[in-house]
Amino acid sequence: MSQVNNYQLILESKISLCFLATVLLCTGCSKSEMPTPVPAQKTTTDSDMNDSSNAAQDEAPTEQSENPPSELPVITFGNDTSSSPAANGEMKSGEKQNETLEADKRADVVIAALKDLQILLGTWRGITQKNFDGSKALDETNWVWDFKTNPKQPALVMSSQASPYYRNASMTFIPESEQYQLQLTDDEGQTSTLIGEFTSEIKDEPGDDDKPQRSYKLEFTEKEPEDKTKRLVFNQQNNNRYLLEVYEQRGGNDRFFRVDTVSTQREGTSMALIDEGYGERTCIISGGLGTITVSYQGKSYYVCCTGCKAAFEEEPERWIARFEEQSKSMN
Repeated sequence: MSQVNNYQLILESKISLCFLATVLLCTGCSKSEMPTPVPAQKTTTDSDMNDSSNAAQDEAPTEQSENPPSELPVITFGNDTSSSPAANGEMKSGEKQNETLEADKRADVVIAALKDLQILLGTWRGITQKNFDGSKALDETNWVWDFKTNPKQPALVMSSQASPYYRNASMTFIPESEQYQLQLTDDEGQTSTLIGEFTSEIKDEPGDDDKPQRSYKLEFTEKEPEDKTKRLVFNQQNNNRYLLEVYEQRGGNDRFFRVDTVSTQREGTSMALIDEGYGERTCIISGGLGTITVSYQGKSYYVCCTGCKAAFEEEPERWIARFEEQSKSMN
């Protein structure tokens, strides 16, 4: 019994010494240098994981990461909002608006340059002087405005299923070079580009019925290929007749020889020549004589061809605003 008591005394003495050593060690250390206590590990359960996840979401971070996440909001200082998404959106919208205005200005220049050629609008029927397979070829075309293929580059276009020289043609004006341009597509789908200039300026002279009759020569020359360059001349005789003269280059040195002439006659009623003074029958888009009625929000307007009709129906508010602005500037 006394031996057991001796063991207990020895054990209690050792415990007391350990406790005293621990106290002395702690008191000798600074508070800032005290080690962070490590929590005792325990087995993780599903409920523990859920609890820790919820706690992490509710608790705000105390330190900023060296690489902040990309979804953090952009911080702006003072009145500088150029980096904000809203400001960027407004800038893009403004750029788009400016681009639209520039496109409209360019289109107006092209329309004005083609206005003198609106005499071509309508349906025409032609016949070649040259024989093809033992007979003369017929050519039936219909010229209209095209504002949809390239809104920045309006054009007068036509198509023919019978012409031996083209299937489609597009005539326009290039503001940068101040030149007319003609693009032809043949029956094999090959496209050629010709550059045009007036060799006889536009003249309006009274005809037999005292109505002004328009005449001019507009010559288009292909620049490539060099080995077989072609030339087309629109020789307008009067309101109802024009000659399409076809030339080919032979022997170089810019020598062209006429290989055919297509005599073309208008079908139906001729359009008037004067591009203003039509009153309420003025085409809301081209300014020519309106022959087709269109309407928007209960009000009627005139257009001169099916091409203008299609453009108006696609963007009526644009063309109405443009027409009203032009009317104000003329008054």
